Amino acid sequence: MEINKENNHKSVEDISAKTQYIIENQNPFRNFKLENYKYAQLHKKIIPKNSVRDFKYFRDIKDLSLDLSTKSLKSVNLRSTLDNWSFYSNDSYFRVESLIERSGSLIPLDEFEQSIFSLDISKMTENITITKKKEKHQTIILLNTNVEDEVPKSILIDLSDNSNLDIIHYNISNHKSFLYFESKQGNHSKLNFITFQSNNAHTRNEYFASLGSHCHFELSGLNFDNVGVNDNYSFIQHLKPSSSSREVFKSIVDKGAITNFQGKIYVDSIAQKTDGYQMSRSLLLDDISKANNKPELEIYADDVKCSHGSTVSQINKDQIYYFNSRGINKNEAQKILQKAFLSETLENISSVELKDFSLKLLDNLIN
Repeated sequence: MEINKENNHKSVEDISAKTQYIIENQNPFRNFKLENYKYAQLHKKIIPKNSVRDFKYFRDIKDLSLDLSTKSLKSVNLRSTLDNWSFYSNDSYFRVESLIERSGSLIPLDEFEQSIFSLDISKMTENITITKKKEKHQTIILLNTNVEDEVPKSILIDLSDNSNLDIIHYNISNHKSFLYFESKQGNHSKLNFITFQSNNAHTRNEYFASLGSHCHFELSGLNFDNVGVNDNYSFIQHLKPSSSSREVFKSIVDKGAITNFQGKIYVDSIAQKTDGYQMSRSLLLDDISKANNKPELEIYADDVKCSHGSTVSQINKDQIYYFNSRGINKNEAQKILQKAFLSETLENISSVELKDFSLKLLDNLIN
């Protein structure tokens, strides 16, 4: 969908002054000084130094899951939620833009008996709301591939008390893709989110998560072999006592690409006994690529255990020497070390079949 960034919203009359302010003053496609978008370079036309390859593993994924893309989805009015912003952060322009520009569809997972689903969001023009109320553990695969679309898209996840969900997001071979993820967790719920990113020219993924009490949120991300700007932003808020979150992003950057991670853990004053962990690690394989990492903590409770950190490094030459001494050449040694570095983020996948597929996919794409 092509839209005019300068004039598209001027004729919109049914939005609030708050939303209008966001549209006019917090548009990162025009204002590149916004703190939450400082590394995204959305105001630039990214011309990758290397080509983006097509992603050709659809059949393998759909053989392991029920394809929801073939189902008739219910419509839902998400535009009415434009002013329902409940995070202790600036509202997301991606969220606002997508709710104005796109319709919405609803996926109530409890209506299906199956345990593993797949949804090709790259073929869908609408925003998606995923709901889950029952305790039964389920997994949904979100495919986002071969996309060239400047209009952001929202995926909203609503987990009721005691519910359990895994999300595996394959974000691969996109020319231009901008996604907003929002999750809200009821008490004693668990959400495990894995994002697998590779061979993208210009992408940004936003993750906003709100946790109830005694619940757990895990966000694991890997990105490698990108050819332009790969940008990830997260905001995880703990609003009630005794919740935990763990966030790990790992990146390998080469061929002049840029990878960004900016994330914050927010702990409310009543959210005692919070356990929050955030780490971003990047490997630079050359001198012309860049890795920007900015982890943050904002804590208003005193009985918490929270930590964050980031590293940017190169492959250890001693490790290469070790492989060389055992007859493994430098190129093969680097591939082995890259796979070992990234594979940790895939260990949280509950399904044995999907974990095996993801590890094999990692192996194929690195090789």
